[in-house]
Amino acid sequence: MPASRLVPRATALLLGLLLLGLSTTTGQEAEKTGVCPELQAPQADGNCILDCHSDNDCADNRKCCPAGCSTLCSMPNEKPGTCPSVDLPQLGICEDQCQMDSQCPGLMKCCRNGCGKVSCVTPNF
Repeated sequence: MPASRLVPRATALLLGLLLLGLSTTTGQEAEKTGVCPELQAPQADGNCILDCHSDNDCADNRKCCPAGCSTLCSMPNEKPGTCPSVDLPQLGICEDQCQMDSQCPGLMKCCRNGCGKVSCVTPNF
């Protein structure tokens, strides 16, 4: 086959491979579960801080959340799992320890306790 015919075919093949690579990369930009908390913009001398571009840039179950002109990796308000049922009154702190899941450490969720208040507990998965 003459070299003049190989160049267009090689170019078309290379373009096809590039497009195929781009579509698989963007398909991996999956959003993590949960809802971003309302964040205050960080005080950085008026500069925007870009910790992340998507949820995949954040560790664990943290999400890439807007904070003014910045984006920060933050614990979501709604974490995975379900709150355990409270059948019997349980001993515990009878005051609210949290208002939303993002205020609880790690994978813990903000759930009703036996006192009729809410506290950080280990969820059921």
